[in-house]
Amino acid sequence: MAGERKLSKRPQGVLCDISGVLKNSINRVDVPIEKSVEAFKRLQDSGLPYILCTNESCYSTAVLAEKLNKIGFNVPADKIISPVSVIIQVIKENKHRPYVLVNDKVKGEFAQFDQSDPDIVVVGDAEEDFTYENMNKTFKLLVGGERKFYCLGRSKYYMDSGELKLEVGCFIAGLEYSSQVEAEVIGKPSSVFFNQAASLLGLSPGELVMIGDDVDSDVGGAMRAGLQGILVKTGKYREKDASHPTVKPSFIADNLSHAIDVILSTK
Repeated sequence: MAGERKLSKRPQGVLCDISGVLKNSINRVDVPIEKSVEAFKRLQDSGLPYILCTNESCYSTAVLAEKLNKIGFNVPADKIISPVSVIIQVIKENKHRPYVLVNDKVKGEFAQFDQSDPDIVVVGDAEEDFTYENMNKTFKLLVGGERKFYCLGRSKYYMDSGELKLEVGCFIAGLEYSSQVEAEVIGKPSSVFFNQAASLLGLSPGELVMIGDDVDSDVGGAMRAGLQGILVKTGKYREKDASHPTVKPSFIADNLSHAIDVILSTK
């Protein structure tokens, strides 16, 4: 059985998802998952280097850190990597002029860039701004293949108030289908994203473990990049994930506390 698998070696560093692992959202209010605050403190006290590795594209890393601190997690912004932080660096390094379809709460992050005559298209979790008008404008910029297409994560759905809700992935798939332009993923499950997180820790992917509640984006993406992967039975986890046809987690844990127990007890 998948749950009987174990870590092949003790990780030298940890990547950890945020939503569904550290906290859940109830009516858009963040609530820590049972035992997660204490478990995260044990990880920090262990001395193992860590990075919170999220596909959250509705907030900057500074705001994410602030939100986590408010519910008991003592996390500095530089311990979080997100698609927004990575794409900002890509734009700066390449002097791009982006067209962005992103959440209102992160539009300010892109205000520093010239957005006239865009040479790239960036789409994140725009939520209510995924209107026909905005999607059609984005499609018209992509069709013809003259502009590179970046998507901030490619998750299928997320959990809110005990219900699954659509994520950015379905909107990306629609734009790709109509424009015939394939998006480059900035975020999970991209191996590039996991490699960037590993680089921030100064470790190789093979020295790391990823803890996540998404069997495809978190665990599958991490394992394809060479990491070990722990799937937790919180957040968006479903029983069928334990018998996924292609992703075989290194370990399936009840929650973050169980995952940290396993990591720290592995020799």
